[in-house]
Amino acid sequence: MIVSLRKWMERIKFILIFLILTLFLYHFAGAVTAWLGPTDRYREPLGRSVKVFNTSSDYNGEQVSLSDRLRFFYWYGE
Repeated sequence: MIVSLRKWMERIKFILIFLILTLFLYHFAGAVTAWLGPTDRYREPLGRSVKVFNTSSDYNGEQVSLSDRLRFFYWYGE
């Protein structure tokens, strides 16, 4: 069996170029994601927004039953 050094060097060169371009694309996609993402994801919402995580009471501070919350959910379709 004859092993061609030239073929192996071309294969290694192809693999290196492929890996370098893959890493470049990975870092480019990460930079675009960071650029498009919000700066502070957990800040208080502005305006008349209601905080979603508060499930024990409504915005007036009253206790809300599960059926009322479910009815409100289906009423507004959210």
